[in-house]
Amino acid sequence: MTIEISPETEACLTDEARRQGISVGALLERIINQHAAIADPSRPNPELPVWHLGAVGALHRRDIYNHVR
Repeated sequence: MTIEISPETEACLTDEARRQGISVGALLERIINQHAAIADPSRPNPELPVWHLGAVGALHRRDIYNHVR
């Protein structure tokens, strides 16, 4: 498995692994295992929020960006 992370995040992970005296892979494994222990598998994933826009309707690009005319 591969993931792409920013150079800043990679530097933080490397510094933290060096501080703890373990490899970056071991640090990531520890973080993932801690997260898995906290997560409750019986609880369903939260649903995405639904925005009720009412009479306004959907936003157009011209409502968001100033340069669109």
